[in-house]
Amino acid sequence: MRTIPEGVRSENMIPVVRARLAVSLKRQGLRVTQIAAALNTTPAAVVQYLKGKRGRLVARPAQVDRTIDALADKILQRVRSGVREGVRMPELMEAADQIIIASKGRRMLEETTEKKEKQVVEVLRQRLELELRASERCLESAVKFDDQYSKLLLRMIAADSMRHADVVSQILSWAELPREPTMNVPKKEFLDAILQIEDKAGEQSLRDAVEISHPVARLLLEWIDTDEKKHERVISKMVQLIQRSGL
Repeated sequence: MRTIPEGVRSENMIPVVRARLAVSLKRQGLRVTQIAAALNTTPAAVVQYLKGKRGRLVARPAQVDRTIDALADKILQRVRSGVREGVRMPELMEAADQIIIASKGRRMLEETTEKKEKQVVEVLRQRLELELRASERCLESAVKFDDQYSKLLLRMIAADSMRHADVVSQILSWAELPREPTMNVPKKEFLDAILQIEDKAGEQSLRDAVEISHPVARLLLEWIDTDEKKHERVISKMVQLIQRSGL
């Protein structure tokens, strides 16, 4: 069983994700034809996945299984509800990203360097470990809940924690470089266009506009509203940074 090599791309991990999903869905009692439909692939490919002839590049089981089980649970709910749509490519990419980030984060925590004792590096390493642990716990718990809104909320927290881990691990690697990386930010015109989209999305609060009684569903809508405000604030600061820097 091999670990994920450094520098592997998310799209290269899609067969791995599909293979692990196939195994998980088979364990849940789905037939090969049902798994093929759910994964948007062929029965022959599913057989190859189940036999371990495709998608064999894997990381530590615990890192992979928590991510895969959460996505498999979502797919299984669709199948049992009669939804014919298979797994979406963004979902596969998200799972691949999470597996890569988890592997990268764990590898970084295990590395020892002379600069590790520096306070800023130590703070980053501690935060990276916490974010990875939070993501693992949330994914582990998500599959145990019957309430679909609670499952989704836990998966969203896990995804956010994994993104935080990605940011922290990247900054940690930069902190250990002999010099700061070159700043290369998006063009102001691009950021202005994104800002217009975010402004439009944030014009109306989903939590206020959508009538739904489930308290966790309302929390999820509030989460989206909060994210839109955060995106607008961060992009606006990036625009100001570009203007001050004359980039």
